Amino acid sequence: MLLLALLLQAQTPAAKRVDSTYATAALRTFVTRAARENRAPPLALVGYNAKVETELAFILRDSLGREDVGQIEQLAARAAWERDGRYELHVVGYRAQSLGTPYSALTFTRMYTTPMLYGNRLAVGMNDGVPRSKADSNARRKRLKADSAAGRTPFRAVHPLAEDRERYYRFTGGDTIAVIIAGGRTIRVVRVMAQPVKTPSLNFVGFEGELDFDADRFQLVRMRGRFVDITSRKDPLLIRTGGGVGMAYIEFENVEVGGKYWLPAVQRSEFQAQLRILGDVRPIYRIVTRFREYKLALGDTSVAVAAADSAPPLAQLPATRSKLTYAPQDSVSRYGAWEDNIGTKISSVASGDFDDLAPDVWKATGAPSFSYWPKRSEDVARSNRVEGMFTGVSGTLRLRDRFPGLTVRGIAGVAWEEQTVRGAATASLTRGQWIHNARAERALAVTNDFLDPLETGLSVGPLLTGVDDADYLDRWTASLATTRVVHDVDRALLTAELAFVRDRPEVARLAHGLLGTGSSFRPNRNAFAGDYARATVTLEYHPRITGLGLSPGLGARLAYEVASGELDWQRIDVRITARRYWHGLILATRMDAGAVVGSALPPQALYEIGGGNNLPSYGYKAFGGDRAALGRGIVAYQLPVLRAPTRVGRLIIPGISPGLGAGIHGGWAGSASTAARTGLLAFGGNGVTPLSSPTGRVRATADIRLTILSGAIGGGVARPVDHPGRWRPFFVWGAAF
Repeated sequence: MLLLALLLQAQTPAAKRVDSTYATAALRTFVTRAARENRAPPLALVGYNAKVETELAFILRDSLGREDVGQIEQLAARAAWERDGRYELHVVGYRAQSLGTPYSALTFTRMYTTPMLYGNRLAVGMNDGVPRSKADSNARRKRLKADSAAGRTPFRAVHPLAEDRERYYRFTGGDTIAVIIAGGRTIRVVRVMAQPVKTPSLNFVGFEGELDFDADRFQLVRMRGRFVDITSRKDPLLIRTGGGVGMAYIEFENVEVGGKYWLPAVQRSEFQAQLRILGDVRPIYRIVTRFREYKLALGDTSVAVAAADSAPPLAQLPATRSKLTYAPQDSVSRYGAWEDNIGTKISSVASGDFDDLAPDVWKATGAPSFSYWPKRSEDVARSNRVEGMFTGVSGTLRLRDRFPGLTVRGIAGVAWEEQTVRGAATASLTRGQWIHNARAERALAVTNDFLDPLETGLSVGPLLTGVDDADYLDRWTASLATTRVVHDVDRALLTAELAFVRDRPEVARLAHGLLGTGSSFRPNRNAFAGDYARATVTLEYHPRITGLGLSPGLGARLAYEVASGELDWQRIDVRITARRYWHGLILATRMDAGAVVGSALPPQALYEIGGGNNLPSYGYKAFGGDRAALGRGIVAYQLPVLRAPTRVGRLIIPGISPGLGAGIHGGWAGSASTAARTGLLAFGGNGVTPLSSPTGRVRATADIRLTILSGAIGGGVARPVDHPGRWRPFFVWGAAF
């Protein structure tokens, strides 16, 4: 999925050409002057050196905008620019954190910074347009041949301040948006909006967005926008049939150095993509860079003025010749003068910052739209031992400007082995910080406890693996819910729901996976039938801190549920997650706990733990009760050796980056009432010995581990600490804990 973010083409409807390229005559004069002043920095600037610190990250964003970070790489470098076009970024420090991605983001990034906004060329981020290999050259030749056959001009990137800009862009704005004081100088900032224009036969990538200028010196001080393809070329078949959408955004901010020169301060590039056939999850590749401690190389002012007087009117900077180099491996690994802890930069921004620049299919405004793409892939394709294979269809109507904020969604499908129809109809209304939702559905509900965030327990996995580690019941639900977004989706979410529910037990109808692999399926555990009303209140604090991702910080979730009717119970669940990076140490923990009370507890309301991520040393749901707690944590240290990334063919992989760690994993389940013990017996079995029993004491396992590839792979030895036991070897891939 993450690699897909680098393959999708940025698509956008372009504005139609109007009579004038400029909104006003004054704007024409301003942009013409700005284009001239930005072709090169003042001639007295011969070069500069600066310290640069960058974070590159792979991220997954859900439908609400919450982000889960899967890999972070941090680089410290020294930047050296010279007026003849030479630009070198010399990496002096590197470290990373990974949940299992076997390649470095540098595989897709030839040069991750831009030396300045002077110069009228677009050469940003991943691709500077210069072939670097035989494969690049061949692809370029094939594209030129296809463009020529189709009557398109050769593909190129066009800067909005280029000499021939009027053929490609329309400009609006020209108003003063801010007044700042820097170095004793009052600076008016003027904003101009640039928009690519679609014209038959044109074939280019353009910039759409904001251009901010120093109004007195006409120098570009900030660019914020997106890159769009204006072309008649068709996307690859996979992209078209899978509902592929992709966008490349930038936000580059300058700072005035030496009272005269606007040079980079912060540069952010972000590539967002979505293959809608796989649901609303959006892979993101984010790069955030900060420049500091500039040292300028200045020439003789009188010579510079004379050179300026004799220069051709349209003289430009030479093309940038960028080079990425590395200090020796041991030096890069030992680097310790980091400006920020790893993860700080990429967590200080959010994908929603670019919502105003999003393509039409991602926007909340515009004409009504309808699509067949599902919100989650398991809504239209899944497999389990109760339903067999389930296939369905999905449809979403977004009213947008016709009824702002209203989205209606429908899902319907057939469980083929069960010969049952299931589906849902929902209506969601967003008003500012409030999200209201009405839902009616018949679903196959998963009764597993302490699921990972956004996990449903449903997938096509059992079809392929023959392993189905979940239990199910048939649930009819009609509900009304309201969610309050506190500040933003990364700060907090408060949700209240009132529902009327009907539960019915289910049985396993398949003995093996549909492909005949794996061992026999176990019976589906029992549930009580009953109709009841259910009220739920949930508070999520820092939802992006889930314990699964790599974002640093503290997160929490508190849920209270009360059911009344033929089935009655009250239940409270608490989750606390934390991750911190401190002087090379990684400290991470996740704790879940809950309790349920009632005079006659149905099995589906009780807790079951054991197997998988919940006490992996014990059997599947070996323990259960009306109270339960799980905790896991790790302290690790990545040794300052072998950290620098390594090139293997066209792939760049993170350094071996060995580390040492110690982890602990514990759980407990108790039964405090006769109702709980009766409920445990009702799960199934022989009616005498319950399938899940209280633990009797805290069950815990401790381990000592060695990790490589920045934590992506780990292994070591573990032993129980709740009773005497031997040390046993273990291996994990992509384990945060």
